[in-house]
Amino acid sequence: MFTNKKVLVLATTDNMIWQFLIPHIQEMQKAGNVVECACNKSGFWFDELKEKYGFTMHEIHSARNPVSPKNIKAYKELKKLVKENRYNLIYCQQPVGGLFGRLLAKKFKIPCIYTAHGFHFFKGAPLKNNLIFKPVEKYLAKYTDVLITINEEDYQAAKKMKAKKVFKIHGIGFVNKTQSEKNVDQIREELGIGKQDFVLISVGELNENKNHLAVLKAVADLNLPNFTYVICGQGTRRQEYETFIAKHNLQNVVKLLGFRKDVQDVLKASDAFIMPSFREGLPMSMMEAMNLGLPILASNIRGCKDLVAVERNGFLFEPTNIAQMKEQILKLYKNKNLCEKIRKNNLEDIKQYSVENVKKELNEIYKEV
Repeated sequence: MFTNKKVLVLATTDNMIWQFLIPHIQEMQKAGNVVECACNKSGFWFDELKEKYGFTMHEIHSARNPVSPKNIKAYKELKKLVKENRYNLIYCQQPVGGLFGRLLAKKFKIPCIYTAHGFHFFKGAPLKNNLIFKPVEKYLAKYTDVLITINEEDYQAAKKMKAKKVFKIHGIGFVNKTQSEKNVDQIREELGIGKQDFVLISVGELNENKNHLAVLKAVADLNLPNFTYVICGQGTRRQEYETFIAKHNLQNVVKLLGFRKDVQDVLKASDAFIMPSFREGLPMSMMEAMNLGLPILASNIRGCKDLVAVERNGFLFEPTNIAQMKEQILKLYKNKNLCEKIRKNNLEDIKQYSVENVKKELNEIYKEV
């Protein structure tokens, strides 16, 4: 770990810092570094990072879309911030944060660490992603002292770039989050779920990439007794999902719970976790589910297949293959012994992805700066 540095942690959104970076910022502070954060203010997360955790926060009016005109103004704001504060290190995250951070590192000749939470070019990505994002990442790699990846596909791609150092770690590290003292029956009663139900859960934004509609289609076709599908998350597709649920009479089967601060409790009351995404880096929600022993059903994509060995940790499916998805839901629904076997495997295999282990990996990497 480096010490006595003034560090700028740069992300596109406050939610990224709130969800993934708090323990790592605290670790840097503990080592005697002054750490400040810059990001867009998109929700309650920005103020909570200031008030609850005491972080120094700088609001930057950036957009998640890298080609948004808003980002021109945001870059000027950041340039002024870096010039005035004379940071010793820039630690950047996400595509826009990574773009800004490395351009600023080049301009001001500051060392730069970039964590790729999932390159926007990947196997199966739209052609435009490969034509736009891949050349940009290759160019910016020249100004990256340390490029950190969190899955095998990205690691192999990063090694072909010209960053000074390239590493792969076990994600950002899941934290053993506090659960309430409620038992499973109490949680289910509060959620309106039957004690005998098999509960399948997804966690993630209601957007096109997370692909929850595919699971809704599978659930509608299966029409299983004593079965509940729960989605924790909010987003632009909620109305579409509500319409689908009403059309297929799934009001007593599917529960859209919105954004939840008690996701750990909802996971604890569930029997299996499903992630039908088209794109992931290394999904934190899946790691948290595995840490509670839940069998995993997931898309056969980068990030998910890093975590799931078929039959040992769960099963993989193609995200557009509804029949395959239905088949794998049934495997778990009908076989309690299989679920118990997978539960034990997941509790053991997920340990290497804990925040404690990832901190050790990062501390070794920081020595390279």
